[in-house]
Amino acid sequence: MKNLFSTLFRKLRQLQGSPASLARGTAVGVFIGIAPLMPLKSVLILLITVVTRSSTVAAVFVCTVICNPLTYIPLYYLAWLVGTLMLPGQASWETLKTVIDQMQELGLVEAISLAARIGFDTGIVLLAGGLVLALPLALCSYPIALRFFLGIERRRYEKHLLNKKVEEPAR
Repeated sequence: MKNLFSTLFRKLRQLQGSPASLARGTAVGVFIGIAPLMPLKSVLILLITVVTRSSTVAAVFVCTVICNPLTYIPLYYLAWLVGTLMLPGQASWETLKTVIDQMQELGLVEAISLAARIGFDTGIVLLAGGLVLALPLALCSYPIALRFFLGIERRRYEKHLLNKKVEEPAR
């Protein structure tokens, strides 16, 4: 696990671009990665990074690190919990159990209609909870990422100056 994190960290350090663009891309990646927008993540990343002139590569990389098959369930569960706190009764376990019990007594068409309605309610709860989680974390990630990428740029510049001094012939 330690090797995985060091590899991811090294890949992040190797990204090319201005620190501000990379930091904006990181914030976009955090926002989209945490928000429960599964089928639209790639399209949204492209649209938002083009509009904000952010690094698309940084956004995709960070989004993939945050939202992957290992983290889907915890992220969606957390979004559901926060959404349930914001919109109580809209998609609670009790509501879902009641709907399932009702579906068993209904015909196929009525059961599908009921499932679609509860699916829409649950989607609203997930979306609300996910956006409430994603926005503050994305806003917090920008200054952290900016400081990180400015530090990398400074170290690259210092290394470049050192290499120039070594290459200069002695007089």
